[in-house]
Amino acid sequence: MIIENARGATTYIRHDPLTGLRNACGMILPDLPQTFFKQVSAEFHGETILWAGQPNANKAFLLACPILLFAIPWTVFALGWEYIAVSMLFTEGKQAPDGASKVMGLVFPIFGLPFVIVGLVMVSSPFWAWWKARRTVYVLTDQRISTLVAGKTLNITSLDATQIASVHRVEKADGSGTLHLNMGQYRDSDGDKVEKKISLPGVPDVRELERLIVATVRDRHKT
Repeated sequence: MIIENARGATTYIRHDPLTGLRNACGMILPDLPQTFFKQVSAEFHGETILWAGQPNANKAFLLACPILLFAIPWTVFALGWEYIAVSMLFTEGKQAPDGASKVMGLVFPIFGLPFVIVGLVMVSSPFWAWWKARRTVYVLTDQRISTLVAGKTLNITSLDATQIASVHRVEKADGSGTLHLNMGQYRDSDGDKVEKKISLPGVPDVRELERLIVATVRDRHKT
């Protein structure tokens, strides 16, 4: 069945999960491994896929770029420290250093290594965000909202529609945005109220997904 929503966008509904996912996304998602689709068919068997979409990978990269303002100086300093420490180790090694100098010569490079690793992780974070976005799919069925991330394994995070208390939308000018799915409040160890929620960043046509989630929650509470 194919239905037209109020904004003119087409939503495809299929009882076959694999066909439904591909049609709802409007493409075959070539960046995802073929095993992904078999796992999706098994995961959503018996459910109707109402909507599916991927976050924009380029936007995910750009949103993660501000960390580079801190990560690049950090990494340059850490690499500089490591270069000097290693150079001193080899220089002192030629001069037959005493015991204390030899120990310090070994300690300095080891001390600087964790800082180098942290710097490289921060520098690579925008690229990781880009890679993850290309392999992430949001899926809304008639029973739940799920986030699927395909890698060496398929990671699925699902939230039953009946658990959603409210939906908060943050929409950008291009129609994409973030949905915050609130599941009520609980008290932490200090007795303070904490809001429990799940966020879906980079949702294309975020307003349409919000409408469908609200309708699904309403229908689930009726049954």
